[in-house]
Amino acid sequence: MDKKTINCHELQELLEVNTDVILLDVRDEEKFLAGSLQANRAGAINRPYTRMKETQEPLDEATAKLWKDKPIITICTSGNKAGKAATLLQEHGFQAFSLEGGLTAWKAFESSVQE
Repeated sequence: MDKKTINCHELQELLEVNTDVILLDVRDEEKFLAGSLQANRAGAINRPYTRMKETQEPLDEATAKLWKDKPIITICTSGNKAGKAATLLQEHGFQAFSLEGGLTAWKAFESSVQE
């Protein structure tokens, strides 16, 4: 798949049918701890983009083996860092996509769905 982004509606559909989706919050730990995307089954995992780009491999070896064949959705506040992180992961062979509009878009989407 050449597509590098996923919108909120597509993510919701993916989460409903695929329990192996990895939600990867690429914001700094402080922002992550203040709140992140929570899906029906589990919350996001934090791996700051700043740390990912500082190393030769964006993920440690054990994590990379576990995640190699699973879709990874990168998320941040607005989608900018998530896009860079998804590209970096794709360059290392992962199925990575960034959430368009980030958590800002997700929160707006969630409130529109609940109305």
